[in-house]
Amino acid sequence: MEITQRAVGVVTVLDLKGRLTRNDDYGVAKERITALLTEGPTEFVLNLADVPYMDSTSVGELVSPCITVRNKGGGIKLYGATGRIKELLTIAKLDTLFEVFDTEAAALDSFAGS
Repeated sequence: MEITQRAVGVVTVLDLKGRLTRNDDYGVAKERITALLTEGPTEFVLNLADVPYMDSTSVGELVSPCITVRNKGGGIKLYGATGRIKELLTIAKLDTLFEVFDTEAAALDSFAGS
């Protein structure tokens, strides 16, 4: 799993690349978000366009930082998720926790209305 980060205004965009599974660098996304929270940003967009596969354990891994970010007044939005990942979020009933967008622009624009 590779994670690159960039700032778009006050939003931190994390570009994830690779598989998100219990056996593939489990916990790196959670650790990165947790570390960033100590620096101050509370609005995040996760780019999942280059994540070909995510298992249920990894979806669960994102719940804890999402709740922490919300408690600090921010949010985590997702974009670029494949049909399989969207389906996994729905099955786990996490599509109500995470807002999922088709494009980065839409995910970023959603913070303007917050």
